[in-house]
Amino acid sequence: MANFMQLRVWHAANQQIAGVATITVSFGDLGSQIRRAAISVSSNIAEGAGRGSDGDYARFLSIARGSNHEIAAQLHICQALGHDVTELLEQNGSVGKMLTVLIRRLRSGG
Repeated sequence: MANFMQLRVWHAANQQIAGVATITVSFGDLGSQIRRAAISVSSNIAEGAGRGSDGDYARFLSIARGSNHEIAAQLHICQALGHDVTELLEQNGSVGKMLTVLIRRLRSGG
């Protein structure tokens, strides 16, 4: 398994945490939920990397991807409420793409 701190996707997920933490301070409960989901993405990438098999790793990355989708849904709510979250949505999409690529690679055995 890879050291999670060497993974580009883990670093991108941590940048996403910083981004959502900065912008969602005034969002109340919605901001808190977005921050928890962002932390979940990073945490599941790290936990999966520490598992003993590619299958387990892919499963945790899938959980991370689900949390990443949760962030996207919540950011769209923020956008509907009049907040400019365009950059966060782009960052979120990038993290999602990296997760998908890594999951596919693990599941294909290469």
